[in-house]
Amino acid sequence: MKISYLLLSILLLANPAFVAANEKVGVLLLAHGGKHASWDESVQHATKSLQHNYPVEVAFGMANPTTMQAGINKLELQGVKKIVVVQLFISSFSPIIRQNEYLLGIRSTLADPPMLMMSHSSSTNSTNDTGDSSHSYSYSSHKMGAGHESTELLPLKISAKIILTEPLNSHPLVAEIVYARINELSTAPETETVLLVAHGPSAEDDNKKWVKTIEDLADQVRSLQASKPTKFKQIFALTVRDDADTAIYDQAKEHFRTLVSQSAKDGETIVIPLLLSQGGVEARYVKRLEGLDYKWSGKTLLPHQNITKFIELSVADALNN
Repeated sequence: MKISYLLLSILLLANPAFVAANEKVGVLLLAHGGKHASWDESVQHATKSLQHNYPVEVAFGMANPTTMQAGINKLELQGVKKIVVVQLFISSFSPIIRQNEYLLGIRSTLADPPMLMMSHSSSTNSTNDTGDSSHSYSYSSHKMGAGHESTELLPLKISAKIILTEPLNSHPLVAEIVYARINELSTAPETETVLLVAHGPSAEDDNKKWVKTIEDLADQVRSLQASKPTKFKQIFALTVRDDADTAIYDQAKEHFRTLVSQSAKDGETIVIPLLLSQGGVEARYVKRLEGLDYKWSGKTLLPHQNITKFIELSVADALNN
């Protein structure tokens, strides 16, 4: 007996596994990756529920062609014909995202100098803040998935159809996490100034757009608080710009310290790091603020169920559009 078109449609909508099996859909998750195993583990854990419905691979790194190609190869070996690529990055306004687009064939040319993480070495800016070494980047030859070596960054070798989704940006699910992190520290909102602090890019134009995204999150936090009898005194959005030139980095550091110190003069200051996962980077923020009074938990977006929801929603939206 043949299944009617209506019944088939209901099955497709109600059962993601049925959709995946028939369309051979796979998911490739892109995320920065951390110095500590716990960073990567928190991202892997956020994909657990999705793995019941789709084959899932995670490619760690900043637009790293090696890990991305390996993930694509594994999915295609499983017969996947359509790959939804979920970008678990804080902002769209970054050379990382533009290089992702180039590597995946969305862009025809590179928009920025190519990035490829090759080694770990001391970084002047990071050492000033933490005393530890951090990631550095060099531009050198690398091997692509098929064993081809080149001094030029080339698009990846892909047979499947690619659907690329947007990073976290100011998604309402992110705003809910931020609001939860603030409330864990808040005791008297009317006296509290909140600082939402992100890493930020080097380029000025990207940074302005990045800050605007954080301001959008701040607006959503205000909306979430609208029904409360008291409101936060102020909410500021800023970036620390770790990888920018020394002059820009120093200016961002001074701006950060000034906002915290001024806010503490007539109230309390709550500092919330807009980072995906804990793993060392948040310690730089604490180092920058030595000697100042503020409230801090160091909690990042992960672990939180909303990140899993974001990944699932990104996949669902990609397949429905």
